[in-house]
Amino acid sequence: MKPLFTSILLLTIFSMTSHAGGYAFEIYLNDKLLLKQQHKTILSGSPLLQLTSANENDNLRIMFTNCGMTRKTRSIAIKDENNFIIKQWEFANATASDFTMTIPVKEILAIQKKKGNAPLKIFYYSPDHFTDGQLLASLQPESKKVAVKTNEENHSWPVVGAGIFAIGALGWIMKKKIA
Repeated sequence: MKPLFTSILLLTIFSMTSHAGGYAFEIYLNDKLLLKQQHKTILSGSPLLQLTSANENDNLRIMFTNCGMTRKTRSIAIKDENNFIIKQWEFANATASDFTMTIPVKEILAIQKKKGNAPLKIFYYSPDHFTDGQLLASLQPESKKVAVKTNEENHSWPVVGAGIFAIGALGWIMKKKIA
């Protein structure tokens, strides 16, 4: 019985979804979290950002890590609907105490005003791992209404599967004992 219990326990533990490694980023408007994402899973907020003239004196703060580390020669770029870089901000190498990349919102608003209602996207670049850029978020024009659909994935399926396996294994053992 002990080996079966150990097997079921290990199966349950290893069937849990893990988000270790990979890239992760957070986007803040000053100190307010707008988006938190780990690899392709949105943990909090929305990838549709809407900055308005009320945010003109604010800062967009972006923290990006890859495998738990920040990269050297980092940059953030805004691309237009044709994937052309409109503006790119270069940032110094991150220190152990600060790996934030800060962009004044008034600079983003000026770009949005110049481009009208065209969709714009924010990308992260690093020459060692993200040479083609990693899409972080989309900027929505002030005049456009933003509907947000949260990512409510059901992460319980691995646990349910392990439970079904455990019930089946216990049934098999009970059947063997009866026979």
